[in-house]
Amino acid sequence: MSRGAALATAAALALLPAGPAGAHEVLHEIARGRAVAVRAYFADGEPLAYTPYEVYAPSDPGIPYQKGRTDRSGWLAFVPDAPGTWRVKVVDATGHGLDLEVDGGGAAVAAQGAGGLGGAAFVLRPLVGLLAIGAVFAALAFAYRRKGRTP
Repeated sequence: MSRGAALATAAALALLPAGPAGAHEVLHEIARGRAVAVRAYFADGEPLAYTPYEVYAPSDPGIPYQKGRTDRSGWLAFVPDAPGTWRVKVVDATGHGLDLEVDGGGAAVAAQGAGGLGGAAFVLRPLVGLLAIGAVFAALAFAYRRKGRTP
């Protein structure tokens, strides 16, 4: 191999990106809806699969509100029954894991508010729908009458 080819190969290898370095760093992701879902995974993307977790409510931080194991993708979920800061602990057998605080206020309010329609909305929504249907048919009837006249 010539010296120029060796230098070009060495330069190309030096420019290649390095792989992830923090293999023991544990990261997380939160998805919100009616429930709060947390995904725990290592920095290299490997999930903390089937790892024990505990969730603590803001009203009683000493006793776990929920216990379980993450799924094979590292996800856990819980439905907060009160607003406030909830604590989630996910720790594997080697001691790697996370201990984070999650705001459960929005999820608790969404779960309570999604129960049904209020009294006025229960009556007004069908009426507005009937009015919209009537307006469409009135416009069609008006267009049909105008088309039938010849000046």
